[in-house]
Amino acid sequence: MIGILGGTFDPIHNGHLHIARQVMQQLKLNDLQFMPCARPVHRAQPMASSAQRLRMIELAIAKSPGFSVNTSELDRDTPSYTVDSLRECSTVPGRARFLLLGADAYNGFHNWKQPDEILDLAHLVVCLRPGVEIDRTRFAGHWIDSASQLTTRTAGAILKLEIEECDCSSSAIREALGNGAVRHECLAPAVNDYINLNRLKPLRHSRQST
Repeated sequence: MIGILGGTFDPIHNGHLHIARQVMQQLKLNDLQFMPCARPVHRAQPMASSAQRLRMIELAIAKSPGFSVNTSELDRDTPSYTVDSLRECSTVPGRARFLLLGADAYNGFHNWKQPDEILDLAHLVVCLRPGVEIDRTRFAGHWIDSASQLTTRTAGAILKLEIEECDCSSSAIREALGNGAVRHECLAPAVNDYINLNRLKPLRHSRQST
């Protein structure tokens, strides 16, 4: 079973890793892939280059067994649509894929490119955030109540998952580094060193693609 966590990762931080570890443990995943987008469709473009964001992910996950990088979207270097990436992943038959989304991202999922096909290709795991209500009236027939129900099929289910909150965000990190901070507690030391060495500051606003 494969988990997929997409985003700009500009930069990757401990909040991303915190979510990934919890989902991997709760769903007993064999592999969790970080999938950086190349060119966000409806969002601001990332400050760091594709190569720099990829390297920061590699540094952040180097000591985390089971974590890997999926470069599908970087390899295409075209507007990043999740459905296209999942089509590529589907060439490995018989393996369930779990697409990780935050609650706020799920509430906009119906506006993504071909959301119905995405559900044909993967399960959705909606990571709950305090203060964000999810709309379960959309795709109502896909919702399940427990992780045990995921084993009956390889795609098509939507599961909400309680996640312990981690007070880290890319926007706050970019603001702190842009204001002259040398280190940030939400960054892995190797990522922080890479940012300083490559003078990526100030890191400006970017958002997650769909």
